[in-house]
Amino acid sequence: MLRRRALPLLLPLLLAGCRRPQVQDVYVAPGVPMRLCAPEAGPDLSVTQEVVFQLPDGRRETALAVLQNRAGVMDLVASTPLGQTLLAIHAKGGAVTVDARIPIPGDLDPKALAALVQFALWPLDAVRAGLAPGIRVEEDGSRRILLRQDRVVWTVAREGEAPPFRRLVLENPALGVRIRVRTLEDAP
Repeated sequence: MLRRRALPLLLPLLLAGCRRPQVQDVYVAPGVPMRLCAPEAGPDLSVTQEVVFQLPDGRRETALAVLQNRAGVMDLVASTPLGQTLLAIHAKGGAVTVDARIPIPGDLDPKALAALVQFALWPLDAVRAGLAPGIRVEEDGSRRILLRQDRVVWTVAREGEAPPFRRLVLENPALGVRIRVRTLEDAP
């Protein structure tokens, strides 16, 4: 008898596991949500990059990043120059998971890194499809600008051939953050 009463209560839980994951907005700056694009909307990539973060207090932090985007899955792994993994981001089917191996400040969402990668590398139409009202992206040649109510939020300057580009420089003037990305060449 107990089984018959429990089944209606358990059925929604079981079916919830069969649903497609719900896509969530990621905040790339305070008050600026961006919906992550489907990995399949982006280019096929497998690159290693040197990433230098210039922080508002003048400090510079360097990391190595391995970015792969294939068959509907995007993986981004960041490590120290000595190889210690800092974090890994995995995106598939609307779900994004983060495995942070270091403490991350509460006001920083590591998923924002995935959104910034897509802002810089994904096709413009795919990026625009994930923007909330009042937020837009403009593109002028090798430069993209993310704006909220006509105020610059992020810019990216790109050098070299289309994705992954040789160099990227992302800047957020309001936060005082600059991110320089250099694609490393394959060893002979």
